[in-house]
Formats: sequence, structure tokens, C-alpha cells
Amino acid sequence: MEAEFPAPFDHEVRIIDRYTVWDVSWMGLLVLIGWFLPFRFGAVTGLVLGLIFAELTPGGKRLDRHVVDAVRQITGSLTVARPQVSKIVEGSVLLEDNTVLGIVEVSSCSIEQIPESDRRANRDVVTEMLAGVDYPVEIYSRQRHVSLSDYPGTGDSAVATDHYVVVRTSASTVAEGHRTVADRSREVRDMMTAADLRAERLTGEQLESTVEQLYSGKKALSRTGYRVEHGQKTVCRTLYVSGFPEQLPFGWVADVLNAESPGLVDVVQSFYPFSNMDRSRMDRLLARTEAEISASRKPFRQAGLQKQKQDLEDLIDAEAGGEPLVNYGVCITVRGETGDEAEETLDAVKSVLDQYRVERKRPVLQMSQAVKTASPFHRDRLGKRRVVPGYSAASGFSFAAYDTVESGGITFGQTHKDKQHVVLDRFSWEAGHISVMGKVGSGKSYWTGMMLLRSARTYDDLEIYILDPKRRDYGDIVDALDGETVIIEDTDHDSIQNSVVRYTVRDPSKDNTEKLAETVRHIYREALNTDSKSLVVVDEAHRVITRGNTVCQNGLQAVSRLIRESKDYDIAATLVTQNADEFTRSNEGRNILRNIDCSLFFKQKGFENEVADFFRFSKEESGKLRRLKTGTGQSFSEALLRGPVNRRIRIDATDAEHRLLEDGILEPEAFKQSIQSQPSGLGKPEPEILEKETDGGQETDNAETAGSETVEDFSLTKVFSIVSKRPISLFEYGLVIGLPALVFLHLNGSLPVLPAGALPSTVIDLLAGGIAVLIAAEALWILVLSVESWITKPWR
Repeated sequence: MEAEFPAPFDHEVRIIDRYTVWDVSWMGLLVLIGWFLPFRFGAVTGLVLGLIFAELTPGGKRLDRHVVDAVRQITGSLTVARPQVSKIVEGSVLLEDNTVLGIVEVSSCSIEQIPESDRRANRDVVTEMLAGVDYPVEIYSRQRHVSLSDYPGTGDSAVATDHYVVVRTSASTVAEGHRTVADRSREVRDMMTAADLRAERLTGEQLESTVEQLYSGKKALSRTGYRVEHGQKTVCRTLYVSGFPEQLPFGWVADVLNAESPGLVDVVQSFYPFSNMDRSRMDRLLARTEAEISASRKPFRQAGLQKQKQDLEDLIDAEAGGEPLVNYGVCITVRGETGDEAEETLDAVKSVLDQYRVERKRPVLQMSQAVKTASPFHRDRLGKRRVVPGYSAASGFSFAAYDTVESGGITFGQTHKDKQHVVLDRFSWEAGHISVMGKVGSGKSYWTGMMLLRSARTYDDLEIYILDPKRRDYGDIVDALDGETVIIEDTDHDSIQNSVVRYTVRDPSKDNTEKLAETVRHIYREALNTDSKSLVVVDEAHRVITRGNTVCQNGLQAVSRLIRESKDYDIAATLVTQNADEFTRSNEGRNILRNIDCSLFFKQKGFENEVADFFRFSKEESGKLRRLKTGTGQSFSEALLRGPVNRRIRIDATDAEHRLLEDGILEPEAFKQSIQSQPSGLGKPEPEILEKETDGGQETDNAETAGSETVEDFSLTKVFSIVSKRPISLFEYGLVIGLPALVFLHLNGSLPVLPAGALPSTVIDLLAGGIAVLIAAEALWILVLSVESWITKPWR
């Protein structure tokens, strides 16, 4: 799903299709100044300087603009500290310049392995928000390191990405500003809570903590970047997006955030409303473009004008059709411990941008403006924005950054591609239930047992109930957790007092469906009557809800009640089964699956069409299920995770976990149910900086380009290709430099005048001849480009 971006509009009126009115004014001014200077060639010198100012545009800016920026930077302060936060009250942040801010936090969501309709729905949430507001909004996506050292199955750190929508106002009174910001924050929150996104207006301690995290103190400026006073990774480098390609995929900004790098990446997306003044300017530009098309005779100029005309008409038609237009800008800041680390991170970001053909520039001599643009406490000072359709701006969708860490959770596994730990807290979900599906031997029971061990070590005051119809997989785990195993035919359920209980049957080969269903009801009643968190595992769930090839209504209703009526309690159920068709064959079974927030799919022989349609699996994804690794003969298995994170994950256990799960070897010190305190490493960042370890086993996607070489013949085609790829300005620079040289040689008698008059005999004639050569050179260049295009045309 890709979004189209219009080409940048050329608002300038150009003389001989090259020089703007500003360029000609500079030339005229310098010629006039030179005319009155007390030396002979002042006017010529002024003209040459004017041409140099017009032609030399390093960094996309004229030299005079660089001079102004340099003077501003030299004479300005070397630090940026203001505005400071005056106070935080009633969900608003008041700055010392009387600007009032509101902050809305937006959750991350995974867009991998989801249907295009779901991607479109997420994009439309942002598009509709942009259409519904008439004030500027900025989306800040900020990364931070979090420690995973206290979490079973991990030993390093991970990167979490926080997303904030910032609204601001500068009202005449502070009270009015508070009211305006409160209304805008609630409006943004309501519009951004849709599809897979959840938004929350920050107030109270949450707002104070976020402001403390975002406020980095004084910024010490340098030529290449700046250093902040507070926070993780204090050495910063900044760049901004200066041009977009014709098309970009959905979530391209998230890919920038996901760039593999040693540092941290922050992205600011600015969305400014399209005003009536912008519309009038666009109408005038369209009229002028049409006039220039009629007047221009240069093929390359006409092609550019025709493209601009088409883009303008497309934008006007899009707005007429109800699509919002916005002024959209993107600013990217990378942070590192050192300058080298920051530059390495910046190179990783550039690599992603280059992959998508996104043009970017560093704010040369504009660092003070860049610092303010990157800060939520300042307005955008760079002003590097482009008019684009709302859906194009929304396609950035930074909320799809790989945020695989939920505070206070347990490690589910590692992502297949980039080895990021997936840490999820199922008790923070709307419904903390999980379905686990896979063929026999795929690793589903192994993963379920590992989750039980890690949950027992992570969650305070946890009750665990296991229904084990096979009487095979969970005995060692229960023993390791000092639990109790009971036979459901022999035991009075009400007499059990242990916090870890495994229910099993005497003879798994018999039909125990009714007894299992009654045990599920008992477990549900027990979980309701406790103030603790409850973790319920129903293994071989198909044995509870089916009897042979028929649905057992008693068991189906028992499982349905456990899943559907436990949302308001701290009850998290895990249903383990070989396939989902036992559930999808009935309406009640499908409703059970709809109320489960997360599904884990291990290797399958294949889905029936009905099951694939229910989970909206494409043919490609169904094929992936058959190719997942099972752990047989290797140290890990794989699964597709659908829920808060949609990723392919690998299941790795620690050595102690593996020995217990696979061989029943108990190491008491490793599996004591001692949950003294919940780990704190996943909250807001602590003052110390948590180093991110590097995994040397990363896969790369450069197989097609690594080590490849192209062999070309030095033919006429090659020569034309080399010449045509050089900008015409380089050729003209030679003329601009050559003209003064000709004047100097002529005045010193080093350039003889031929009798036939082939060379001019006066300075004015020499300049006129040079201008004629310049125009002829451009015509020749057009011919070169045309011939090159004709020669290299693919003949069929």
C-alpha cells in the first residue's frame, strides 16, 4: 500500500528558464555597485559575482542565504535553553513565553502480517484526524533504552518508542489557553482512538513524568550538531526531509525508527493546516504554470512544467473530493554517546532514506532552528514543509515502530528478523487471553510451560490453574513451583488451597469431556473468588469443547464463560489446541476466538479455508506456517504472533528452563517462586544510561547488492551516459569562470583579435559572445540529452 507524493512546486518566475527575479536583482545590484567603484572593471566583476551567487547553491541554498545563516549563528547564542517550563496544571504545560501545550500519548501497533484493509484503516485514522483539525499538530516519536536484565530469557536491553501528539496555543490569557489546549487534546485523543491505535491525554503524574523525559535542558550547539544536558545519549545530529519520491510505502517513517543502529532515533512530523492563502497561491501558480507552458520552447522545461501542472490539478481535485491537504514536514534527530556513535546512527538512517529515495539535508548553519524544530517545547523554526494530500502525510505512520516491550511483562520470544525481545504484559490488555495453535510436536506445550515459569517469577501474588487432559506435559513445572497435582475424578475441588494447581485425569484415553468441562467451571469460580492475578491454562482445549466429530455444548459454554466473562477481572486464560477448526465450526466457538486478544501459531500442515478466512491469513502467510521451525534438532522453535505485536518470533529458553521443560531436571534456585518485586527497568528512563548490546548474528537484506559488479563497455552509449548524468550547471560554471579569464587575457593583449573578426574586439562584445555561447551550450545540452535518450532506448 503506497501513497503518492507530488513533486516540489517551482514558485519562481525564471528568466531564460534559469534565473529567478531574485538572481537577476542580485546581478543588477552588483553590476550597479561595480559601475560606481573607482576601478575599470567593476561592472564586469559585479556581473561575474552575480552569476556566481546565482549558480553556486551548496546545500540547495544560495550563497547569500548561507552568509545570512552564518552571521546569525556567529552572532547568536551557542546554547538554546528557552522557553523553560513554568508549571504543569490541569493537563496542560505552561511555558515561560505563555505558550500552552497539551500532550496525547498514542500506542504503538504492529502492521506486519495484517491484511491491507487493516493497514488502510490505521492510515485512515491519521488522515481523518488531519481532516478534522484546523490547527497545527506535531507527532513526536522518541526512542529510549530499557533494561531487560531482570526478565527471564533476556540479559540485555531493548529499544522502546514512545509516540506523542503535541498541540499548542498562544492565547491572550493563560486561562483561555488552558481551555483551548484541553479541547484540542480531547479532540485528538478521540480521533486517534480507532482501529489498532489507542490514545490517552496525559494529565497529573503521567504528564509530569513525560515532560521530565522530553525536556533535555540546555543544548550546546556546534557546527555538526548539538549536545543536550539531560537524557540518554546526549550527542545529537539532525537532518530534515527535503524531498519525497513519487511514491512511499505505508509506515516508511517507522522503518526509519527501526533502522538498526547503536544509537537512538527521534522523528518529528509536523502537520500544518492548508489555509485559504495556500489555496490562492496554488491557483495563481497553476495559472502561471499554464502560461509558462505556452511560452516555453525547451523540451526539458516543458516536461517539468507539465508535471507540475498535473500535480497541482491532482491536489486541487483531491481537495475537491474531500481529501485534506496539509503542509507536511519531517525532522529526524539521532542520539549517541559519542560523536562517532551519533554519526554511525545517522548513516543508518540515511541508508533507509536512500532506500526509499527520500531526499534529506543537514541544517547547515541552521542548528539553532533545527534544535527548536526537534523539541516539543518550541515551534517548528526550520519550516521545511511541503503541501501533500492527507493520506500521503498519514502514510508516515510512525506508530508502527517495532515497540515490542510492554512494561511489567514477560518475554514471549525474539523477533525473527532483528532479534528484538518481545516482552508483553497480558494483564494490561483489555482481555489477557491467548490462543496457542500448532501441530503435534510444533513446540506449543514447550512455549506454554516456559510462559508459566516466567509468569511465576514476574507477577506478584499469582494463582496458576492448569488443566492437563494428557497427564504428560506440566508435572515437572508444577513441582518446580511447589504446586499440587490433583486427579479430577478423586479430589474434592473445594479442598485445594495451593496457589499452583494442575488438574489432570486418571486415564487420558477415555472420554473425559464432561469432567473436563466441569473442571473449567470450577477453575473459573476459583479465579473469581481471589484478589490475585489468575493464570489459567487449558491444554488440549479441543478435548473440552468436542466429543469426536461433534461439538460438546457443555464444554463449549464452560470455555466461553471463562473467556467472555473474565474481562473485568485479572484472569488470563491460555487455550492450547492443535487447530482452530474445533472453534470455528460453531458460532459460539468463533465468538470465543474473537474475545482473545493474542494468538500464537506454531507450525501447521495448513489451514482449512474457513479457518484461514477467519484469521484473515493470506496464501503467503499460510505458507509461512508450514515452514516454521519446530525445534526438532535445533535450539529454538518459531511461531507467528498475532495481537499487540504481529511478528514472526523464535522461542528460546534459558539453559535452566530447557533442562526442566525437556528433561525434568529441577534447579531449585532457578525456579523458586520468589517474586519479591516487579522489575522496574521498563518504566520511564532512569538517570543512568543503559547500554544496548549488539547481536552479531543479524541477518542482512543486501544479498542482491553485496559484492555485485557491473561491467560496461566504453562505447558511445557509455560516453553519453557519463555526460548526461552531469548537471548542466557544472558545464555553465566553466563558462562563468572562463568569461573573466577571456576578459583578462584580452585586456593584457594575450588574446589576439583575428582579422576575420572571429573573436570580439571589445569587452562588451566579448561578454555578448559569451552569453551567446551560454545559450548555445544549453541548446547543445538538450541535444545531448535527446541523443542519449534515443541511443539508450530499449528496442523491442
